[in-house]
Amino acid sequence: MEQFTVQIKPLTPLWTGDANKKCCTLRETGIIGSLRWWYEALIRGLGGSACDPTNSKCNGKVHCDACELFGCTGWARKFKLEVEIDDEAKNICEIKIGTREKRKVKEEYKYLLRKTRGIMFKSASLKFLPLREISEGEWNLLNKTLYIISNYGALGASTSQGNGVISITNNNLPHSQSLIPIDQSQKVQELPKLNDFFFYKFNIEFNKNILKLINNEVFWTHSQDHKGYNEDWRSWEDAWERYDFFPIAFHIRDLIRHLESNKEKRHEIFGEAGRGSTVFVSHGYKISEKTVEVRIYGYDKGNIGNKIKDELENNVKDKLFSSSRNSSYLNKCFLICNKNGKNLLEELI
Repeated sequence: MEQFTVQIKPLTPLWTGDANKKCCTLRETGIIGSLRWWYEALIRGLGGSACDPTNSKCNGKVHCDACELFGCTGWARKFKLEVEIDDEAKNICEIKIGTREKRKVKEEYKYLLRKTRGIMFKSASLKFLPLREISEGEWNLLNKTLYIISNYGALGASTSQGNGVISITNNNLPHSQSLIPIDQSQKVQELPKLNDFFFYKFNIEFNKNILKLINNEVFWTHSQDHKGYNEDWRSWEDAWERYDFFPIAFHIRDLIRHLESNKEKRHEIFGEAGRGSTVFVSHGYKISEKTVEVRIYGYDKGNIGNKIKDELENNVKDKLFSSSRNSSYLNKCFLICNKNGKNLLEELI
């Protein structure tokens, strides 16, 4: 059977967990679900139709542009995906970060723990095996979807909490410049579409080696009043030394969440129990021994994208460190990529 391969390398942990909330390997269903989410956003941005697969009326006879490739009831997906990790997948040491203030949980206020989990590996192959004819336009859309993920977004689950940044090291999917076949008769307006997105990349540069700062325990991990917290700097060292990532997504989210003062709007944008986030933040991935890069992207609500861009560079030090005296270790935080979905669509087509 003819097959095409995309090789990927994770820059932050990947998560495609199972029903037991564990992640020991890359699950094909998790990868397909993530690919479809981005594919749908791209389709909608181009003016085509992409249903909500969790509440879809698409079927074998009448279906949207996204279901044409990814399938729906009565219409099978046009490809099979096989995932092969080229070396042993490693579960990273679980990294725990405490909340700065107590949160209300079932009428009781308590400190909460956020956890960084997932797998890392040197390389993995995503093998696409066509089961039926895939048009040049569909290959074109799939390639553009992978381009968006690898350059601006993330793959898998828990991407709002730091996971899923990848690079593509090889791609032999069929490429073409053919017109993209979209049906503009079934538009869905309320779901994410690419032209409403913002994409930022920030470099965070320290004046000492990051490993030395980790060893000096200068970063925020928990409130001093959180008596049940057990310090574990070894997991930070392991993440940086072995896997070249720096677990600061929660620190960044602490800052940008409070850029929206209205509680209901804040929950709408950044999520809460039972409601997903519309803004996604990566952990830092290594640029040099003193510098990491962080991705922040999402679909804009309440002008949150501009607020993030205007505030992050000057205020990130207030959330990274365990005390104000340690903030002098931050050299600078600066924006290196500022792109909106409309600009990206113009580049892609």
